[in-house]
Amino acid sequence: MSHTERDGRDEYDPFWITGKDRGRHFSLQDALFEFARLFRDEENDRALAVLGASYLDMQLEHVLITFLVDDEKEVGELLRYDQPLGTFSGRVRMAYCLGLIPRPVFDDLRLVARVRNKFAHDLYATFANEQIRSWCAALRWHREAFMKPPPGATARDLFHVGVNQLVGHLGGVVSIARGEKRRPRPGG
Repeated sequence: MSHTERDGRDEYDPFWITGKDRGRHFSLQDALFEFARLFRDEENDRALAVLGASYLDMQLEHVLITFLVDDEKEVGELLRYDQPLGTFSGRVRMAYCLGLIPRPVFDDLRLVARVRNKFAHDLYATFANEQIRSWCAALRWHREAFMKPPPGATARDLFHVGVNQLVGHLGGVVSIARGEKRRPRPGG
């Protein structure tokens, strides 16, 4: 008797994490704990901006791997640094275009990328910089998903809360992506 006959499930059941998906799941969980520790305790503005964007990038990569067809070689090629989905902005755009994230999350991820890029290319950048402050003030997903920030919140506070809310949301998107996993078309 086959596994499918025994329990009535199809070959693929998105509620059961198996194989390489299970390994990626636990790897991402370990990374989340490390990210949370580092992000909570980081005092350097530049490191905070880079760390936040880096972890979101890793989550987006995981979302796309989970959603796209189970062809490690071809998906891996798409996600290589020199390929269409090898950048943070490419992954953000693809997740949005595939309908995996709503527009406010898309917009906030792009703002996080701007903040990170400003820190990466400006030696004197801080969260006190007017442009960075305006980008942090424009983050809105945490306002829609959680609550309005207190009046005295700094740009750094807004970035911190904004990134944490995006991290939480993308963690759920991985489960959605698993349930909507693409399958190659039969034939050929």
